[in-house]
Amino acid sequence: MTTRDVVPVLVFLATVQMCGCESRAGSATDARTPAAVRLVTVEASTGGDSTTYSAVITPNTQVDLAFRVSGYVVDVRKTKGADGRSRAVEPGAEVTRGLVLARIRAVDYQAVVDKAQGARDESGAGISAGQAGLAEAQAALTQAEFDFERIATLWQQESVTKPAYDASRARLEVARAKVDAATAAVASARQRATSAAAQLQEARIALSDTELRAPFDAILLERRVDVGTLVSPGMPAMTIADLRLVRARFSVPDTALHTFRVGQALSLTIDAFANERFEGKVLSVAPAADPKSRSFEITVAIDNPSLTLRSGMIASIRVVDDALDHRQLARIPIDALVHDPVRDHYLVYVLEQKSGGSTAIKGVQVHPGPLVGNQVSILDGLTAGQRIVASGANLLRPGDVVKEIP
Repeated sequence: MTTRDVVPVLVFLATVQMCGCESRAGSATDARTPAAVRLVTVEASTGGDSTTYSAVITPNTQVDLAFRVSGYVVDVRKTKGADGRSRAVEPGAEVTRGLVLARIRAVDYQAVVDKAQGARDESGAGISAGQAGLAEAQAALTQAEFDFERIATLWQQESVTKPAYDASRARLEVARAKVDAATAAVASARQRATSAAAQLQEARIALSDTELRAPFDAILLERRVDVGTLVSPGMPAMTIADLRLVRARFSVPDTALHTFRVGQALSLTIDAFANERFEGKVLSVAPAADPKSRSFEITVAIDNPSLTLRSGMIASIRVVDDALDHRQLARIPIDALVHDPVRDHYLVYVLEQKSGGSTAIKGVQVHPGPLVGNQVSILDGLTAGQRIVASGANLLRPGDVVKEIP
């Protein structure tokens, strides 16, 4: 049995979990009023039937493009439409890496660049002036050292007076201080130059960020801006996706994990292309279950050079579980399965006779297996031929009085 859109049983069960645990006020109010239910007979099937999983096609890579700076959009990439008119690029258009998709007004950011450029040039001139001052101070120091050396020799020979000696030594100390000050001035000028260069680089980056460019070859999925739009930093402007390689994502219960392995080849069918089959390989098998659905995600990579497959398409993947080839399994409709959140297990309702001839229901714990079409394979807990509640099972509770309707 097959279905066009099938997902693992535990994903379906997550959607009925709350229904299974709600109170049944109506039944509690009047237990003597039978609840109308439909009954079905448990079918038997041979394991190994193919299980069809429903997968969603997603891009290999999808990103939201946003401006890093704020401003008014003054230009949006234009393409020629089917009517021959030039208009803003629309979803579905191919874009290449580095292509400018939109621009915001750059005059404000250009002014910042010019100001930073001037500051950097000024700091460069300051370095030159400081170096010139340092050279002059070093020359004066050299002369002062020479003069002091000569005066010191004469002082030792008692050929100069004490005031002359002290004056020469003072000039030497002043010359040394001037060299230290000039050296510090050059270092300060260089720090200012480094800071100015960094500010200039930052200003240039901000100026370049007034252009929104495609980071890779892709397809435009959505455009959210037009000329005149005021954008803020980080606000998504466009969404692009790489569709030359797509991924099919679907979930399976733990009982079916053994049928998948990384690198495994799988065939897929797409509802939009009924007569075509697509080949893919298992890219990853989730190491942990989703905490809500308790299912494991499988990702299949599919080459899509012609861009035939699009994001959001539904694919069907049919897998045969050879491990169940020789087992007789009970099979029931998905609506007959109820989740008990208290004991965290699954059950179905079967009939039992009460005193006075009334018919009530009791819960039987079952272990669900793979989903086949709109029916669930039951690994244990039921046998073929049993009659169970199908329609309205998630609205009942054990002990409710029921009556069968056609």
